[in-house]
Amino acid sequence: MEDLYKEISRADVANLVATVGNHITVMIEGHIGSGKSALLADLAERFKETHKAAYLDMTMLDIGDLQLPAVDHDSRTAVFYPNASLGLHEEVPMIIMFDEFGKASPSVKNAVLPMLIERRVGNRAFHPDTIVFATTNLGAENVGDLFKPHERNRMSFVRMAKPTANDWIAWGLEHGVPAEVLGWVNQNPQCFDSFDDYDDPNTNPYIFHPKSPRTAFVTHRSMEQAGRLVAQRELLGDDALTHALMGTIGQAAAMDMMSFVRLGDDLPTRAEILEHPATARIPDSPAALVLLCVQAVGWVQPETVDAWVTYMKRFTIREAAALWAHLAINARKIGFVAKNQQFTDWVVAEGYMFK
Repeated sequence: MEDLYKEISRADVANLVATVGNHITVMIEGHIGSGKSALLADLAERFKETHKAAYLDMTMLDIGDLQLPAVDHDSRTAVFYPNASLGLHEEVPMIIMFDEFGKASPSVKNAVLPMLIERRVGNRAFHPDTIVFATTNLGAENVGDLFKPHERNRMSFVRMAKPTANDWIAWGLEHGVPAEVLGWVNQNPQCFDSFDDYDDPNTNPYIFHPKSPRTAFVTHRSMEQAGRLVAQRELLGDDALTHALMGTIGQAAAMDMMSFVRLGDDLPTRAEILEHPATARIPDSPAALVLLCVQAVGWVQPETVDAWVTYMKRFTIREAAALWAHLAINARKIGFVAKNQQFTDWVVAEGYMFK
C-alpha cells in the first residue's frame, strides 16, 4: 500500500496545486532536473486569464530580497514593503512559486513561512485567490534539502514522479528537440529511471545516484540541453560536441549518444524518400530505423504523408513503422495522417501492433 502512493504524476501534482493552492501550500519533492520548476509555466497557462505568475529562487534570496523595512512617520511605526515580484501592489491573484525551498537559509525560511502558511507579508495579505506552492529536491539525493518537523507539519508534502521516456519524447516532439536525441531516448528509456530502482549505481551509468556522485548525468533538464548542443553539430564539430555532451549528460550517455547521432550520416535523405518512395534505400540497423522514423515525424506534412507511408510500408522491421505511427499521434499529426488511405489500410493489416 505504501508503494502504491509513493508518488503521483506531474499532471496530478499540477492539478493538486491548482485546486487547493490558494489555501494549502503544496511542497513538491522531486528528482533533480525532473521538471519541478516548469510547473509554474503550466499553471500560468492554465490561469492566464485571471492570474499573474511570480518565481522566487530561494537559494538566491536574502531577507532583504523579500521585504524591506520602511518608517511610517505619522504613526511612528515601521512597516515592511514586499518585493514587487510578489504582486501585492497589483491587487490581482498571483501564482507564486518558491523554488528550492529546502536549500534556503534558516532566516529566509522564517521570513517566507508566513507567506506559505498565512498568505501574508508583514501585515499585508495576499489576494484570496492567490496560489502559493514550493518545490524541493528529494532528501535522499543529499543535496541539502532539509526541513524541521514543525515546517513539514504546516504544509502538504507530495512526491512528483519522474516523467517517463515516452512522456519526455512527446514533450520533445512539441519543442523541437532533435530527432537524434529523441531516438536515443527511445532506445535507452532507462536514462530517466529513478535511483531508487538501483541498489548498485553501476547498473545504470546514465543517472544520478547518491551512492556514486557523478559530475554530469542524465535528467530531463540536461537532456534538453543536450538537444540544444546536438542541434549545433554542424557548427561545433564532433570533438567539441562530444566534449560538451560529456559535461552535460555524463560520459556514458555522451559516448552512446554520439554513436547514435553518427547513424544519421548514412540515412537516406528526405528528398530521396519523397522522390523515390518505392525504391529509396532502407537502413538495415534497427537503431537507424528508429532514428529515421523520429526524423520523419518532424517533417511529414499533409502533402508528403502519402510518399512517406509508401516508403514506410516497405520496412521489414515492422515495429519501426509502428513506432512512427505512435510518435505521429503524440506529435498531433494524426489528424491528417489518419485520412491517408494507405495509412489506414496498413493500420488495419498490422492492427496487432496497436492493441
